[in-house]
Amino acid sequence: MAKMTMFLTIMPKPAAPDLTQLVERLPQPLHPMQGRSAKALMLPDNIVCFQRRTAIDLNKPRRGRALHHRFVLICALKTAVTVCVDERSIRLRSGEALLVFPFQFHHYAEAQQASLSWLFVTFELEAPEALAALRFRPLRLTPPLLTLVADLVATYETDRAADLPVLLLAVLLERLRRLKSSTPPEQITAAPQAGLKLRVNQLAQRTGESPGIGEIARSLGISPSHLRARFRASCGVSIGRHLRQLRLERACGLLRLGPQRVSEIAEQCGFASIYSFSRAFRLAYSVSPLAYRHSGRAAPVGRRARSLTMPRG
Repeated sequence: MAKMTMFLTIMPKPAAPDLTQLVERLPQPLHPMQGRSAKALMLPDNIVCFQRRTAIDLNKPRRGRALHHRFVLICALKTAVTVCVDERSIRLRSGEALLVFPFQFHHYAEAQQASLSWLFVTFELEAPEALAALRFRPLRLTPPLLTLVADLVATYETDRAADLPVLLLAVLLERLRRLKSSTPPEQITAAPQAGLKLRVNQLAQRTGESPGIGEIARSLGISPSHLRARFRASCGVSIGRHLRQLRLERACGLLRLGPQRVSEIAEQCGFASIYSFSRAFRLAYSVSPLAYRHSGRAAPVGRRARSLTMPRG
């Protein structure tokens, strides 16, 4: 993080606006005691800042497509990489930012080069709809925004217990919300993901819980048996196994960042008992839920996931 902070601080800063000229433009108020009232503010919470230095590290700690309950603000400071979010592939170039929403599947591919400098800021927000305008929108980090990001990283490192990082992130998100996307919508391509799987994932995201096959079938207007057959035919895996993986992915996020006990997480993620949860978790990640919480990472078993690839030529 020290190198990341140094990189951000040495970025060229924009010339400060002339305060005298700004003051001269201010009006003479008719009613000096009647000012602007503050609107309802939604502040981010539980902020975590970290970095990635190599392309191969982007899909860690879990290989494959990540899914969790937090926002992920990605700032690509050096090296372009394609970010696959749900059904879309977004080329995130150097000097751009992208916000991934809670319960959105995302992974990384086609790195421009092996080394990179990417900042990640993950956080929680009580009203996700407040940031709806930022969904699937790569945004150019202008010099004033880079200065704000540098201040956020610096205060995160030095004042972790203070409110200043929270306020700086809130300002940054509001500034980003007012920007126009740096990539035209037609250049954001569809990622290779089955439409039925996407709809199932969206239902899981909407409910915020662990929907059963019957509940999903009713939402789609088909019978459970038809849903099972269609899902296996289009996705090559049973829907039961897919839903179990979604629950495990959600449990990973809660174990790493949540304060709940393992038994509470098992119940929250739809497992009948802590024993069934522990057994499924160990089969998927080769460690117990408690060991995963202590280590912060797991090693999935099975076939080796395809790593990030360098573009040819």
